[in-house]
Amino acid sequence: ITGVILAGGKSSRMGSDKGLLLVNGKPMVQYIIDVLLKVTSNIIIISNNEEYTKFGLKVVPDLIIEKGPVGGIYTALSSTTTEYNLCVSCDTPFVTEKLLNLLIKKNKEFDVTVSCYNGRVHPLIGVYKKVALETFRRSIDTSKLKLELVNRELNYQVIEVSQQNILESNFYNINAPIDLKTIEDDDKS
Repeated sequence: ITGVILAGGKSSRMGSDKGLLLVNGKPMVQYIIDVLLKVTSNIIIISNNEEYTKFGLKVVPDLIIEKGPVGGIYTALSSTTTEYNLCVSCDTPFVTEKLLNLLIKKNKEFDVTVSCYNGRVHPLIGVYKKVALETFRRSIDTSKLKLELVNRELNYQVIEVSQQNILESNFYNINAPIDLKTIEDDDKS
């Protein structure tokens, strides 16, 4: 399995590259690296920002720019040699090994397995099989860039994890300065 960190977003609400922002003194992407290392030593970062090379991992720029998460996952599937690719967005620093292992375990006969918490689907924390590559390419070629719609074209599974001792904090993503301040304030209390 390849661990894939999706760090290619524009970070327009944040104003700077989210993955490189410090959360409690540590770059947000480092949290994802640390948890992925508990699952696999084979990790790549999808980003057009060369600054990510400082983490000592292979950094792969988008093969087709300006295509959002669909383009990032397409790049990941094009760049890996493994059948299973565990994709995690760089702005979810509290994702856990338990959640990632659950997704891997449940993925066996599906092309895509993503998590859901209390009915809210989180497609940027999921397992994407290599076989999905052509569907992602077709979606880019036809400008179908909504990830949920692309996933529905595949043998797709959504796992509701709220009843499986997975905490909602696994899915907390940091998109704006207020999100970062909320986390820092929570840690102080």
